[in-house]
Amino acid sequence: MADYNQATNIKPDYADAYNNRGSAKYELGDKQGAIADYNQAIKIKPDYADAYFWRGSAKSDLGDKQGAIADYNQAAQLYAQQNKMVDYQDALNQVKNLEK
Repeated sequence: MADYNQATNIKPDYADAYNNRGSAKYELGDKQGAIADYNQAIKIKPDYADAYFWRGSAKSDLGDKQGAIADYNQAAQLYAQQNKMVDYQDALNQVKNLEK
């Protein structure tokens, strides 16, 4: 975590550092903190599909079903544009699971 903090201090526009720190926070159970970092990653890099995907996961865990679906759909759209079809399908599967 300290390395990601240092990376964002040195280079505040480093979207990967925010995304990775968000993932670390997510794994530690800090879903709100993770969402804040994913938000920052998306602000810096609006086509950051992974940040949308993982923000969707955090929102889902917090009970924000509609927010999660919106993020997964955005991730799927971006993955399709980036020709990442396995990730695209994974995002769509997350939507299907939430819509059950």
